[in-house]
Amino acid sequence: MGFIQDTDVRRLMDDKELMADVAKMLVEDPETMDNLADDIADKLGDELEDNPELRKQIVDAAVASPEFKQRIVKKLAEELS
Repeated sequence: MGFIQDTDVRRLMDDKELMADVAKMLVEDPETMDNLADDIADKLGDELEDNPELRKQIVDAAVASPEFKQRIVKKLAEELS
């Protein structure tokens, strides 16, 4: 049909109320949220390979977690037995 032009889409994207409604609908859809989480996790995984600062932040956060420390102790005990 060709009725919609790029400028029409841009105008719609600039409509804050419309975009808020779209975002709300997307957030309420579990499948969309799973897809978004997958996409973000993939991108972060790629970034981890290339970003030593991000890796450091993740390791620092993990080490600061008592639950993580317990997991390390458990894994070490399993390896030693």
